[in-house]
Formats: sequence, structure tokens, C-alpha cells
Amino acid sequence: MSERRHSDPRPRDHTDAARDVARQLADVAARLTGIKGEAMNLLRDPNLYIALRLRIENAPAAVEAATVEARRRVRLNEGR
Repeated sequence: MSERRHSDPRPRDHTDAARDVARQLADVAARLTGIKGEAMNLLRDPNLYIALRLRIENAPAAVEAATVEARRRVRLNEGR
């Protein structure tokens, strides 16, 4: 028996890493398939398509507004 009371965890080999990456990629692929199905359902309904299109068109403005607000809050916090 080893003199150590606690053995070090075994080193991670390439096979373990590849197996983990493959598992993660399978999860991502499953999520993408679900998102694709949801998007296709939205695009089939004309009313939902219009709503989705408007949300996509307005997204950059919403991000810009959030950025401006974040910068404002940083400036306020720097003044304290």
C-alpha cells in the first residue's frame, strides 16, 4: 500500500476529455434541435412571424439602451 493517505486524482487523459466534449456537443445539438423546432413554429404563423421580426429588429436598440444605462450607473458609482 502507498504511504499516502489520500491519493491524487488520476490525471485526465485525452479519451476522458474527448468523451466529455462529445457528451457536451450532443447536449448542444439537442438544444439546437429544440430551438429550431420552436423557430419553425413561429415562422409558420404569420402573426407570430411579425412579432418575432419586430423583436429581432428592436433587439439592437434594446442592447444599446442597456449599455447606456450601464455606463450611467458606472459613472454614478465612480462619483461616490
